[in-house]
Amino acid sequence: MSVNKNDYSYLDQLTLQPEKWDDLNKNEVQVMVFRACYLYGESRNKHMISALFQLYEYLQSHSTSMERTKMLTALSATIRKKNPRAIMALFPFIQVEEDGEVIRTASQFFVNLSVLSNKEYQSGANILIELIQDAPKDSKSAYIILGLLDVDNKKIKQHLRLLKNNLGSEVLGILYNNGIQLQ
Repeated sequence: MSVNKNDYSYLDQLTLQPEKWDDLNKNEVQVMVFRACYLYGESRNKHMISALFQLYEYLQSHSTSMERTKMLTALSATIRKKNPRAIMALFPFIQVEEDGEVIRTASQFFVNLSVLSNKEYQSGANILIELIQDAPKDSKSAYIILGLLDVDNKKIKQHLRLLKNNLGSEVLGILYNNGIQLQ
């Protein structure tokens, strides 16, 4: 009996079994995270968030930022093709990720995909602006801002200017080092 090498459904059961993750090879871990992110994006099941974030943290410790960027790009393409409303699948790349450039790219993809999902920029941008407002001193906020600015939308820029006085010095420093001064 031949086994379909592209059938990774067995990984879905392992998503909630962190004690077995070390038994998986790198490709299996990446596929498991990809599938879990996409499932969360489609379902928006809040009960999945803690397990998904734990899984993403594991991925981070077992992959490079380049590998995660490739996964982010593939996940974004899948969302674009199959279900633009599944944009929440990108949240681990924004909220859990430690590499600023991955966060920046994920934020940009999130806003761009929100256009497909909701036919306008504002909804995706508003979700990310709320994250910044909740953590104005967190360095991750700087990379979310950079991703939002990459979209180059006047309304988004206006919203970000209103946040300037609440941003922490580390966030402002990261923005400054990237040639950005919110004015």
